[in-house]
Amino acid sequence: MNLVFVCMNILALESSAKVASAALLKDDGILGEIYANCGLVHSRTLAPMVQKLLDVTGFDIKNADVLAVSNGPGSFTGVRIGVSIVKGMALVLEKPALGVSSLFAISQNAIVLDDALACTVMDARKNRFYAALFNIKSNKITRVLNDSVISAEDLFLKLCDYEGRSIVILGDGANLFYNYIQSKDTKRLSAEVIDSRYRYQSARGVAYAAREMILSNMCTLSVDNLQINYLRPCQAERELYARAKLDV
Repeated sequence: MNLVFVCMNILALESSAKVASAALLKDDGILGEIYANCGLVHSRTLAPMVQKLLDVTGFDIKNADVLAVSNGPGSFTGVRIGVSIVKGMALVLEKPALGVSSLFAISQNAIVLDDALACTVMDARKNRFYAALFNIKSNKITRVLNDSVISAEDLFLKLCDYEGRSIVILGDGANLFYNYIQSKDTKRLSAEVIDSRYRYQSARGVAYAAREMILSNMCTLSVDNLQINYLRPCQAERELYARAKLDV
């Protein structure tokens, strides 16, 4: 189903990292948002957060035009939980669903900047990152590097191609990657970590990213098309591949 809205109501969920959140976007502003960072798994927090958000805002879920969720990369379990909840809600409510890149959602936080290159990074362990690059100019976000699993060194070298640009780093891997940059010869780079208020994943970012995707006709709204994008095999699959090579 392809839909284009001038005004829209979007219920968005974010569960790709440690903090879970739910947000409601009404027309072009956030009606409400709830976070949870209580150490519980998202399967126990996310659904109650949605209900609490609806109760507090008085919003009738039947009036939602789209259900959006971060569909990766990120925590394998967290992403799976968020996508499963949105798929279930979409089927029951007969609403269109949309998966949003976690990294694209993070980039929405950089819209406060005037002219910069946004480097969104999530820790993928073993000195690797889930990463993407976005150009921020005149309240417009343009992707310049697709979502990737990349080593700290390779990402650093890609940023060196943007010598002279103001570079901001966002995401839960921001401090880790920034420390790596500082260990290198950084004379060619003008990079800094964005203020903590704008650094992390949030359902607010998912909602705004979903709105941009819909208005730009960058997506097809369908439960069937809502797929998880891990970017790499899960631990069990990696172990299976390793054993298969040994068996060969």
